[in-house]
Amino acid sequence: MIFFRIFILSFLFIYSNPLIGSYKRDIWRYHLNLKDIKKLFYYENKLYCFADRGFFNLNLESRNIVKNSVDLNLSGVDIIESLKYNNHLIFIYSSGYVDFIKGNQVYSINLDLKANATINSANKNGSNIFISTTEGVYVVDAENKILMEKYEYIHNSKKKISVSFLDFFENKIYVASGKNIYFSNFNSSNSLDYRSWDELSFFNDSIIGSFKIENQIYFYDSNSIFSITGNNMDLKIDGDILSLKFLNNLLHILYKKDQSIFLSVQDKNSNIVDLKLPQGLQVNDFNFYDDNIWLVGNGFSLYNLNEQIFYSPENYPVKSINKIYADNGFVYAFSNTNKFSKYKEGQWESESLVNFNSISSVALGKNDKYFGSFSEGVLDYNNQIIIDENYPESKLKRLENSSKIVISDLDYVNEKLWILNYGSDTPLISWDNINWESYNIGSGFYHYPQELIFNNLETFWIINDKNKFGGITLFDINIKAKYHLSVSNNKLKSNNINSVTVDKNNYVWVGSDQGVFYYNYSSLDDVKQIGSYLTPNDGNKNIFQNIMINDILIDNSNNKWIGTDQGIFIFDSNKNKIINSFNKDNSPIPSDNIISLKTTESGEIFILTDYGLISYNTYNEMPKPNYSDLKIYPNPITISNDQSIIISGLVDKNIIHITNQSGRLVFSDVYHGGGLVWDLKDSDKIKISPGIYLVFILSEDGSRELIEKILVI
Repeated sequence: MIFFRIFILSFLFIYSNPLIGSYKRDIWRYHLNLKDIKKLFYYENKLYCFADRGFFNLNLESRNIVKNSVDLNLSGVDIIESLKYNNHLIFIYSSGYVDFIKGNQVYSINLDLKANATINSANKNGSNIFISTTEGVYVVDAENKILMEKYEYIHNSKKKISVSFLDFFENKIYVASGKNIYFSNFNSSNSLDYRSWDELSFFNDSIIGSFKIENQIYFYDSNSIFSITGNNMDLKIDGDILSLKFLNNLLHILYKKDQSIFLSVQDKNSNIVDLKLPQGLQVNDFNFYDDNIWLVGNGFSLYNLNEQIFYSPENYPVKSINKIYADNGFVYAFSNTNKFSKYKEGQWESESLVNFNSISSVALGKNDKYFGSFSEGVLDYNNQIIIDENYPESKLKRLENSSKIVISDLDYVNEKLWILNYGSDTPLISWDNINWESYNIGSGFYHYPQELIFNNLETFWIINDKNKFGGITLFDINIKAKYHLSVSNNKLKSNNINSVTVDKNNYVWVGSDQGVFYYNYSSLDDVKQIGSYLTPNDGNKNIFQNIMINDILIDNSNNKWIGTDQGIFIFDSNKNKIINSFNKDNSPIPSDNIISLKTTESGEIFILTDYGLISYNTYNEMPKPNYSDLKIYPNPITISNDQSIIISGLVDKNIIHITNQSGRLVFSDVYHGGGLVWDLKDSDKIKISPGIYLVFILSEDGSRELIEKILVI
């Protein structure tokens, strides 16, 4: 029986209650690698450093670093260019959105790019922003925040040109496309008319950029520099030009020679003077701010050349994450390299494995850790030994006609490491550090398993490669029996399976290319006996059907988080209804194409999309055995600033009532799970008023109760 404490809080105790804890407001968090920075921008005494996805800024006065947050409701994480106009910071995204940011306010417009169009760069002239794309030039009125016009046909009435960048000089617009420069006079012509554009051709290679010096504009490729009159500037640089900028009255040259990058200046006597960079620095951009030269690039984030100081955000995962994995309370991030990151309690730790590449999976035993690889076999991490076909008594085999040993998944069950050896004729293997055993789980098509899911009893559910017939194989580890599920035996809705997960009721939920279906049993013997799969139904229709399901996650309340190519749906299978959904329009997730979902014990849901990794903190932690760790926070709460209250430290089943002082019920729920976030709204979805509220948490039979007070101001 659960023991309940009853206590009434005084106002003084509300402010000093040790149960309150610290209140985290970051429900959504980006998890982006900000080590590789491509562009640098200055705005309001801050240096903005943009990666392929995400950014951070450095306050030049305090030297504090702030990573991009979801608080501003920005249009994405893939910023191509940044500009400023009339006290607005402007972000331009690869998706075609343009954000005008002032303080905490964001106004967005959509350029409605065509499906295959990409944005290359942007520049400002007067009150207009000119955006270079593969479909010509888009012109945005920055004052009125509208798309004005498009220069789609430049010097050619039938073919659109791809514009890499553009610049302005003496009332003319110059656009670069490949080896050519096209220009149009703003004063005497209509740039929408292809006939208003003239052509300059001085270069033998693609033009990289432009700069202005001594009342003249120059364009350059990797080896040559020309003015618009065709005059050649000879810098005598022994290498390939990457960027030229006229800063602090000197021409700065970034160039590459023998895989090394150098930064030099041309002094007033036309001599080339090398600026000493740290060895191996891979610079992408540089500029002169606050009387210092600042550089950004790959592997170091930001560097002050004058002070010789590096600046970089901390707590980030590996870049280019292609897979997330959960094991033993950790979330792992892999990037198809030798690098991995693991996350727990708000912190990322990253590591590189030696001589072990293309990480596919991880499994943790009692005292052991193992990594699988798409090419190298298995790594015994503790002993730093690679286990391949040459390991004593090994059952591992190389992929046919390949030098690779492909390990698609690992699991640690019953003190054995279980291995999926993709492409082997006996692809399921177990090893207990001494004995090896391999299992024939089928011929031909069934030699290509991709994922291993254990029902925590006796049965593995094995997802087979859908490009090799697909389907699911069940394997009972006790009796060593196998059974195949497929469309042909009416056990699957589709052979193209992407996800299998077992819920808290021992039901098995399957995500496929054609929707969701499930089984109310998880063991091989039980599934073998049933006639067919089941389909979730809300009482009116079957739901989640004929859409792409990429992953299914079971949270601590047994809700199903269903990741699709249309966002995330949260399904309460007890009530047979969708209780929430997240997509790009109603949440900060950067893309509706959800690749994978994983969770921590604390209830933080990690969401991998094709545009990066983000997490959503449900605060729905693992249920506690009793209410000794109960916390309600923040308390007191300011109704004008705070959007929600968190109740944590709950048990498996909670009967929760929240009333005002007069006893009116404002919130009621029978809640399964260790924590919840209350949005401060009553049953009519109306936000509560200031006052004192009582939280009643009842036992299942209603005989005992735990009471807390909340002060809302």
